[in-house]
Amino acid sequence: MSTLERIIADVLGVAEEEIDDETGTATASWTSLRHVQIIAAVGREYGLRITPRRARSCRSVGDLRKLLAEEGRSA
Repeated sequence: MSTLERIIADVLGVAEEEIDDETGTATASWTSLRHVQIIAAVGREYGLRITPRRARSCRSVGDLRKLLAEEGRSA
């Protein structure tokens, strides 16, 4: 599993194997509070400042992976 999946699994309190690109805000454990925690953790880990606008557009692991790629970071 990648660092991104590890971060999300840690915040959501689930096994890394449960995380894929479709995991997102529609997932029961991905609440609005957890979303903020995920964005903050991803920003810290990858050295990014993620604006509120970009944070709102990241609604899944796939979206976060795309954001990281746009910033030249490897998920």
